[in-house]
Amino acid sequence: CILSVRAGTTRRQARIEDGRPFRFPTTAAEALPFKVDVLEPVASARFVLRAGDEKRTDCQYVIPLEAQAPSKDAVGTPKDQIVMSVTVAAAPAEEEGAEKGGAAPEGTKEIKRNSSSARLSQACTAREYLDRHRLVEFTQLLIESVIKEQPDKPYAFMARQFNFPEPQPRPGAAAKAAAAAAAAAAA
Repeated sequence: CILSVRAGTTRRQARIEDGRPFRFPTTAAEALPFKVDVLEPVASARFVLRAGDEKRTDCQYVIPLEAQAPSKDAVGTPKDQIVMSVTVAAAPAEEEGAEKGGAAPEGTKEIKRNSSSARLSQACTAREYLDRHRLVEFTQLLIESVIKEQPDKPYAFMARQFNFPEPQPRPGAAAKAAAAAAAAAAA
């Protein structure tokens, strides 16, 4: 579940399990309306714009959403899955020099200092995940393949690399591995 808290015009969201406090750049008097919602994800998708697409205004993307869990009716009988998608149109971001609002609100430096240790923790967690699944190596090899092959449609080429089936053990490989382990133990 997701805890969503709105204080005035600022909204903060996090998984309930995180247990992190929310900090808002407003006083209690400015935090009106104050609203708390508990949300449950129904479907999700992750989408990364291709390089340069963030500046285009002539295109949009239809992104299929994956259901988080099979839905059931009131009696617990599985219902037919609803197919969902969202349409996203990219719009150019504002220039960095044209930021709104001028000076930073009071207390921003304290929040940034406190969040640096959180960022370090997130970076360590992310690195462990990348290492555990060898994603950095895979991504490097994928980019090397694109550079070497230089396909006309590089995104389609990369997408095909993700569609290979999982490797299967070779016939007799388990017996050979067991014999090698026994020989190593005897030595």
